[in-house]
Amino acid sequence: MVKEYYTTTEAARLLAVSADTVLKWVRAGKINFYRTPGGHSRIPRAAVDMLLPGWPEQMRESDWKATEIVYQYCWNFYADQGTITEECQNCVAYKSRALRCYEMRDIPEQYGPLKLHCQSNCTECEYYKVVVGSGTSALIVSRSRTLAEELHRHADDAELTLRFASSEYECAALIDKFRPDYVVVDCSFGAPRTRDICQYVTNDDRIPFTRIILTSKTARVKDCCDGEIFGWIKKPFTFEQLKSCLSQVGSVIEK
Repeated sequence: MVKEYYTTTEAARLLAVSADTVLKWVRAGKINFYRTPGGHSRIPRAAVDMLLPGWPEQMRESDWKATEIVYQYCWNFYADQGTITEECQNCVAYKSRALRCYEMRDIPEQYGPLKLHCQSNCTECEYYKVVVGSGTSALIVSRSRTLAEELHRHADDAELTLRFASSEYECAALIDKFRPDYVVVDCSFGAPRTRDICQYVTNDDRIPFTRIILTSKTARVKDCCDGEIFGWIKKPFTFEQLKSCLSQVGSVIEK
């Protein structure tokens, strides 16, 4: 069975380098990794694959030069020298950890008073301008090398920023810094595992309003997700097709 992640020793063996070299790469941020609860480094399989012969040169280079996208909540944006203001702490956006605070205004009145700290028009808010101006972001969860190759050259498009994960482990590690608007889950994981990934994304309180898009060769995806999904896109798809799909999903939600 193919492993989804490796210890530094296992990664070193596959890459034909010493374990010390892999550790140096980890400390220098030259290879993607995450920490286990016990503090050990684990290297995602996709990160190792990208450094193996046979992967497109541009993808292997980008793994070494990847820029980190750090998401900021509105209360962090307006924090006073790192200290969250009392007004923000009393705001429903802060208490619910809303990824997009400006969407809280659309909550129907029957769900109770909003108790929003901000009273101004969202379009005049500096935080809103920064977030909306940064475009849309999506995390692609798939083991398909072909799909990754097709999309990777567009990874930092101004309108749609993409990041990639080949397992739940990579997905969890990426979400720590990259808070996607959408998570595109490949149904080729199989129905049980796809359902588990969707449930994980739905229950991750770091991304409470992230929307799930499923991708497969056919639209028969009911068995792959117990919860609500916001869209489906036929596989394989191009970057432009993905942008079109997300824009249609967004327009439906805004109505």
